Order: sequence, then C-alpha cells, then structure tokens
Amino acid sequence: MADLFGRKEAGMKRELPAWNVLQSDVLIVGGGFGGLWAALRASACGSSVVLVDKSFAGKSGHSFFASGARMVLLPEDNVDEYVRQIALGNEWLVEQDMVRAVFEGSYARLKDLESFGLMFRKKNGSYTSTKARGTQSVRNLWLENATAADEVTILRKLAISRGAQFVDHVCIYDLVKDEDNGVTGAVGIGVKDSRNYLFRAGSVIVATNSGSYRGHHLACELQGTGPFMAYNTGARIKNPEFHYINIRPVRHELEGSGILPAMGARWVNGSGAYFMERYDPELRDRAPSSRIVMAAAKEALKGNVPITIDVKSMADEERERFRVLMVSHGWQPILREKCRREKGYDILNDNIEWQPAYESNKLGIDADCACKTSLRGLFAAGMARTLGINPFTGWSIAACTWSGYTAGESAARHAMEENENKGGRRVDFGSAQASHELFFQPLRVGSGVEPDELVRRLQEILFPADVLIIMTESKLKAALDEVLMLKSGQLSQLRAQGTRGLIKARETQTMILSAEMTLRAALMRKETRENIFYREDFPAPDDSNWLKWIIAEKGKDGEISYSTREIPFETYRFKPELRARVQTNCAGQFVK
Repeated sequence: MADLFGRKEAGMKRELPAWNVLQSDVLIVGGGFGGLWAALRASACGSSVVLVDKSFAGKSGHSFFASGARMVLLPEDNVDEYVRQIALGNEWLVEQDMVRAVFEGSYARLKDLESFGLMFRKKNGSYTSTKARGTQSVRNLWLENATAADEVTILRKLAISRGAQFVDHVCIYDLVKDEDNGVTGAVGIGVKDSRNYLFRAGSVIVATNSGSYRGHHLACELQGTGPFMAYNTGARIKNPEFHYINIRPVRHELEGSGILPAMGARWVNGSGAYFMERYDPELRDRAPSSRIVMAAAKEALKGNVPITIDVKSMADEERERFRVLMVSHGWQPILREKCRREKGYDILNDNIEWQPAYESNKLGIDADCACKTSLRGLFAAGMARTLGINPFTGWSIAACTWSGYTAGESAARHAMEENENKGGRRVDFGSAQASHELFFQPLRVGSGVEPDELVRRLQEILFPADVLIIMTESKLKAALDEVLMLKSGQLSQLRAQGTRGLIKARETQTMILSAEMTLRAALMRKETRENIFYREDFPAPDDSNWLKWIIAEKGKDGEISYSTREIPFETYRFKPELRARVQTNCAGQFVK
C-alpha cells in the first residue's frame, strides 16, 4: 500500500523527519485580507480549508494596521470612469479587466461586511465618503466606530465558524509539487515548537504580502517569501521593477502625509520654503504621494533638510476632522497621545521632521482574473498577486478583498475537479525532502555571517534616496554590483541558531533575490512614468518601447530570466491615446 508520498516501500518513510501532516482541499498561506476572504469563500464553496500564518492570522501584518478605507463602487457610480482613473494613475501599466472586476464586486463585499455586523459611515441615510488621493472621484468608504483590525478579527472568526482550520505561528518556507509538476502543498516549521509541517492540498493560494527589506512603516515583517516561494517553484513574477515609496516621520510611525495637506498643512524644506510649488505648481501640497516623495528626495539631496510639514496654520475644525478619521487606524490615536505625553510633541500642533522612505516592492505573482497562476494548482491573492502599482488610498483593501474572494472560489473549483478526476495528487517526495534539507542548511554553517548583519548591509545599499527613489543607471548598476557581491560572497555563509534563526536566514535569502530582481528590472525600464517610476536619466515616458510589462521567471540555469509582455489594449476599454492628467483631491472633502 502506498504512503502519502505515493511510495510503496514503507521503509523509505524513515528518510523523512517527523512530519505533522495536514490535508485539505484548499491550503491558504497568509492571514491578511486576501487570505481571510479566500478562506471564507472557499469554505462557502464546500471545500475543506487550512489557513497557515507565520504569526497569528487576523492579528498581524499590514491588514491589521491598515486605515480601513476601501474603494467602493456604489450603484449610482460609473464603473467606466473608475476604471479610467485607476488606469491613468497607474500610467496604463495595470490590468484593466482586473480593475473592473475589483470595482464590480466591491458593493457586494460591502454588503457582506454589513451582514457581518460592520457598519460604514452614513449621513441622512446615504454613505459618506472621501475622494481617494490621486483620483478625481473614486470613493473611499470608512467603517463606523471600527478599524481594519476589527474587520480582520471578524473575518477570522467567521472563517473558523464555517469550518476553516487556522494554523498559526507556522512559517511556510516552500511549496511542494506532485510528480506532474503541479503545486499540491507546502512545507513549514512551527515558529514556537519547531515541528515540521507538511500540508497537502488540491489547491494552494499564496496570499502573503509582496515583500520588503525590514524597512520603514510596518515593513519590518515583510520579506516577500510568498511571491518568491512561487517564483522558486516556477511561477512568473510581474512588475519586479516597481516599488512603494512614501514619506514618513523620522521619529515615530505617525500617519498623515496624505490627509494633512488636504486639511491645510504644507510641506516645508530646511530653508523654510514651501517647495511643492516648484514641483507641482497646480496641485502643490495635494500632489500624488509619489510626486511628493520625489520632491522631498530632491530637496534632501540638495541639502535642504530637514523636511517638515507645517501644521500650525491648520484650522481647529480640520484638526478635529483629522482626529475622527485617524480613529480608523486604531493604533494611531494611541501613538499620537503617547508622543504628546512622553515625547513632548503633537503631530497636529508641531512641525515634525519627515523623510522619503522605501517601504516595499510592488512585484507580485502573475495571475489571470480568476487569480490562477501559470502553475497548475497555484493561485495568488492579496499583495502576493499583482494588483497595480500606484498606492491609491483605499485601493489595497478593495483589491485584496476581491483577489481573496476570487482566489478562494477558483481554488475550491480546482480542488473539486482534481478530486473528481484523479482522486487527488500525491506530493513528490523528492521535492519535499529537498526543500527541508535546503531550509536547514544554515544550521550546519559554523563560522559565518548572521542574517541581521547581511540585512543591514542590504539596507545600506538600497535605502539611499538616489538608488530606488530617484534612479539612474550608474546608481542602479553600483547597487546591483554590491548585491551580487553579497550573493556570491556571503549568502552561502548564512548561519542560524534555532528555528527563528532559520526563518531569518530564509527571509534574508529571499531579500537578496528580491534586490537582484528589482535592480535588474529597474535597469531595463529606460523611462519615467511620473506617478509610479522615476529614472532621472530617462525623464520622459516612452510608450513606443515601454508600454509593456516586465516578467521574471526562474531560468533553466537557476538565474533570473526576463521577458516583456505587451498590454492587451485591444481588449481594454481605455487606450493610451486618451492619456490625460488626473486631478488630485487628497481625500479631504466628504461627499455623498
């Protein structure tokens, strides 16, 4: 009789470590908005579901700390206009069919949330909203007396009540395949108990974040292991050249770069000048986030520091509106009060220092509108899937919700078909064993380099403003050379002590791969698209050569292989010739 790997000789099982084996129709990796909605939908479709998170699903990551604002297409709104504005804001480099699907499903998901007991702000019976920064009229709706943390907490409870099994504090470090090269599970390790886990499933959904380098603004836990596990298994990665840049307070993680200027605050350089007037004479301090970051970076490189935001001239009623909106962050009012009480400053009354900051990459697993990837059995949701490049306020929650719901349904259907047609697929023993051996390799390194040491060196290479914010060929090449030196000289010398050290080592390996991938792709794209990508040596958009996507996948030699893909404008409603400047309203005014 064959065992769970399909091997007839039971004695071979002794070659494996002791596994804690869990089997389900659908396996979900990641417990944010994408993963939680996937669990709800797959369960509703009749699938058995296991959701794994390296922390505590629904209580960690960006979803838990998000503002809670979400883009919603209300029945009276025009979906074509919404799609047009998002396409323009992404400089045409976005899947318009995906954007349309996000909006067309957004009202139904809003009603789902209300049926779960989460209410949204209304006035005289109508939803109140703010305009999403970087758009003309796309609506953001806000929870009433609740936060994103409340939302993901409720989603977790509902998923459990509908039969989903949650496995918290287990780090998935690799996907595993069957003997026909389809994805059929994953391997992981218990963060607290160091147990070895093998998950078998008819479908696998990767629903992690996109990744970072333990940098600024809640990015300390974002290393992008999800997309890169998929890449190592053979999936394609799209948009590797793009990243999320922002402007952040120097001292503490306080919010307000978007909403404060909409309420009268203004950006000031070290000489006391309101510098945004020079970079965007029309929109000035209400310009899109990327333009503000670029301007602040240029001022900093000129020595015009510190960069501060002038809040002293704000009206008292605007300060009160800010306090009301920031309640949606949950942790924001607590931190603001702590800074006032213990550090002696208040973001609404004192001009504090801010700086341009790299937050995370914007790459993701390449998937279709059913969230199906190029690998049989593998689906992508949340920020692990490409969802667009421009970080519009409210877009991430809306898109992660759509992708989770969609991936959950698609994965459930695939698992059902697998069970009906073939009775399920067996895990390839060699694939699981090789992943286990590679993951544990740093334990066998004697004198080597600590993961934290290598990450600090990587941050020193990537985080200066003139590397991945204001880009030039010379700086990108210099950074790539340094990353390749780390890869060839120190990566194999990573050492680890214990389970947490092993997890750090794997995350560090992923970060080195991510850095190489994004630097090479950024060198390829020789143009500027002002809302999403800035090459100082190629300051204009080049639609004739670069109105296309960059795709990265693992080559036969193990190195990164790049290709480009034409954007299917023949099937899209909006074409590049309609390009026009999007007028920005930075979420300041309530509208019905």
